[in-house]
Amino acid sequence: MTRRPGRVDVALALAAVLPSWAALAAHLEPEARPADVAAVLLLALLGAPMLVLRHRPAVALAATLAVLYLYYVLGYSAVGLVVPLAPAFYTLAEAGRWRTGVAAGVVLTALTTTWRLVEPSPDENPGLVLGYDLALSTVLLAAVLAFGDAVHSRRRWRAETAERLRRAAEERDAEAARRVAAERMRIARDVHDSLGHAVAVVTLHAAVAAEALHDDPAAARRALETIRTVSRDVLHDLRGTVGLLRGADPEGGAGPAGLADLPRLVAATAATGLDVRLAVEGEPGPLPAGVEATAHRVVQESLTNVLRHARAATATVTVAHGPGTLTVSVVDDGRGGSGPGGAGHGLAGMRERVGLLGGRLSAGQRHGGGFAVRAVLPVADRVGTPA
Repeated sequence: MTRRPGRVDVALALAAVLPSWAALAAHLEPEARPADVAAVLLLALLGAPMLVLRHRPAVALAATLAVLYLYYVLGYSAVGLVVPLAPAFYTLAEAGRWRTGVAAGVVLTALTTTWRLVEPSPDENPGLVLGYDLALSTVLLAAVLAFGDAVHSRRRWRAETAERLRRAAEERDAEAARRVAAERMRIARDVHDSLGHAVAVVTLHAAVAAEALHDDPAAARRALETIRTVSRDVLHDLRGTVGLLRGADPEGGAGPAGLADLPRLVAATAATGLDVRLAVEGEPGPLPAGVEATAHRVVQESLTNVLRHARAATATVTVAHGPGTLTVSVVDDGRGGSGPGGAGHGLAGMRERVGLLGGRLSAGQRHGGGFAVRAVLPVADRVGTPA
């Protein structure tokens, strides 16, 4: 694809051509060949490399130098050296090749100065050549190279800054995606725990109601009432979850279940026929909402596993308030462990919940039979506890 010249290319081409035309018009060397159309066209060609070869700065410099050399070979009046070549040297430095520009400038300056001293014109003053022309050419060339390198450095700094900003944006997006995934997992655990326990309780009570419908209508009504209560509670939890997802005001609805909801949870489980007891040890105090919610979910999931898999007759829920910790445990006298496809996912979810708070969870069979789940949660920052 052909590269189209831009505004900078045109400006550099004019910077090479216009001063040269002005010097040609001044005719600084009376003994030189008079200016003609060929001289004007040759000097116009000084700008051509800037228009078509600026993306290849070394080639552009060589082409410009070739045109200038041909101009001087034909005997036209002097138009200088550094000024016609300045755009080409600038392009070298702008491309990050200032060392090449310095080397080329030193060689060209040395050659032209030597030639002027060895083959001086009648009015050439060696002192003027060394003391003025050489110094001026060196200063101009250094300024052009410094300016080009400054532009290159600025452009590189902007590119590096843009790259850093892009990477930072990607990291922010990745972190946001991780947080969204973690939040989805948390919501999935909440829904799993709430629905899992409710379905287990409803299933057992539905079986009781079906069996007692004709022989014991009162028992059937109690079972159906429990089903209604459990269904209402889980619907309430789901509405709270949906409200959080919609960005609803947490104060407008119920927050996550906590320790205060354990008696109702235990009562609903006991209504299935399982003998469940709740024991509280230590001095209760205000706790962070996250700790209370995790403790409630551990008890809920543990009781759900008891109902589904343990075939237990009794279960004991213990909540122990200790210095800097809250310990909850659920112990049953069932067969222990979980059935096929049983509580593995539930235990993994509980362990992850507890781990997020810096706690630890243990679960396993008891020596005397049954199964025990125990979670220890750090609560060093008790809400309202004086320092």
